Amino acid sequence: MEGLIQKIIDAVTTLLEFLKELLLWIPREVAEELLDALASFIEAIPVPQFVQDAQGYINDFIGLTGVSYFIDLLQLDTGFIMILSASLLSFLIRRIPLIG
Repeated sequence: MEGLIQKIIDAVTTLLEFLKELLLWIPREVAEELLDALASFIEAIPVPQFVQDAQGYINDFIGLTGVSYFIDLLQLDTGFIMILSASLLSFLIRRIPLIG
């Protein structure tokens, strides 16, 4: 009799663990899908014109100075665009309710 009760307890415990895993899996999957959709939405936003123009301004600056070798060596044009894009993204994320 005790063996039967133990088997029933083990079966119920296994079932409860399965339900717990299932109930924890659903929010994870929903969050993953929502974040994938958000990433797709952000990737679909075109790059602003002033960011595209920044490389031209930097190239003009490089042409005017005598330190163009070091600017090219450090790739400041690429770094400036990355920093500008990160700053813009940070600004936009702060505008999203409940996230920023």
